[in-house]
Amino acid sequence: MSATYVRTNAGTGAVTATCDAGDFATGGGFVAAGNAAASESFPGGGTPPTQWTATATTGQTIVSFVVCADATP
Repeated sequence: MSATYVRTNAGTGAVTATCDAGDFATGGGFVAAGNAAASESFPGGGTPPTQWTATATTGQTIVSFVVCADATP
C-alpha cells in the first residue's frame, strides 16, 4: 500500500493544492476562513488527477487541500 500525504495552499479566489511530481490525488477539499463560502471544489491536473482546486466567494480567503498517494518508488 502506498503512503499518503496532504498538501495545502491558501489564497483568495481560485486556489489549487498540488501533489509532488509523479504522485496522484486521492481526494481533497477546502477550509473557508471566517464567513467565506466555496463556490466549487474539484480535482484536476489530468488523469489521474494531481491537484485539487477550490474557489471562494469574491475576496475571501480559502485553503485548498489535496490528499496525495505517493506513487514514486
